[in-house]
Amino acid sequence: MLIIERLINQSEFTSSEKGVAQYLYSIGLDSQEMSTRTIAEATYTSAATVVRLCKKLGFSGFEEFKEKYCQEINYLNTQTGKLDINFPFQKGENLSQISNKLVKLYEDTVNDTLFILVQRMLNRAVTILRMSKTIHVFSYGTSLNIAESFREKMLKIGRNVQITNNLNYQIYEASCLEKGDVAILISYSGETEKMLQIAELCQQANVPMILLSSLGENSLSSYSNCKLTISSKESLVQNIGDFSTHLSVMFLLDALYSAYFLKDFDQHYDTKIKKAKKLEHIRSSSNRMIQ
Repeated sequence: MLIIERLINQSEFTSSEKGVAQYLYSIGLDSQEMSTRTIAEATYTSAATVVRLCKKLGFSGFEEFKEKYCQEINYLNTQTGKLDINFPFQKGENLSQISNKLVKLYEDTVNDTLFILVQRMLNRAVTILRMSKTIHVFSYGTSLNIAESFREKMLKIGRNVQITNNLNYQIYEASCLEKGDVAILISYSGETEKMLQIAELCQQANVPMILLSSLGENSLSSYSNCKLTISSKESLVQNIGDFSTHLSVMFLLDALYSAYFLKDFDQHYDTKIKKAKKLEHIRSSSNRMIQ
């Protein structure tokens, strides 16, 4: 859930905290220029109440809250005036119009994903992968199909990546994880019951988790060691085709693979070429462009 949504919802707050939450929501980006004292004075509360609210929201204090809150607002503001992610084309448009709008959707989604990609988190994810023996990917639906491309790339440079398509089997797989394993969890909402069960099993086994999920805090976020954020403007249900979500997941997995490859570029490239020559020697083409 977004910080803004939690400030509006207020179900978990005391009456004094609700006043602070409403004020923070109303001032938006102006909060970055304020202190706990000025917030307390404006809401007739105390600095302790402001800090307590921030901690309820999952932050260490007001300074961390301000940073994340303003980042979220800036992210949401960048979306204004862009193509409607949920309905990129309309009934009655011709094929040329649809194709051009899909190009724009791709551009917007990749740029949006890059905008919210925290390089520190990407580096941390790579470090976790480099320290692991086996990589396990957990998700469901189309995200698993997208993850197969990541798996193929990693296998070609000598890394063992496991993907189980049956969600029930994934739970059993998670129950067998041990030291040396790492889990990549992909969930747009971060609230899917069986994914939470998998995360709980990973945590019990002390298996580090890399999460790909939407912007904001959700239940899976509390389990993960690092999070790569999926572009978060697409509705879970009210959309034409999950275009943006799937493309964003693909971009993040490609970024993760590329960052991993870069850490030992020469060795990974050498491994990839050797494996290709040994295992793909029957591949050929008369097309000079792809030889």
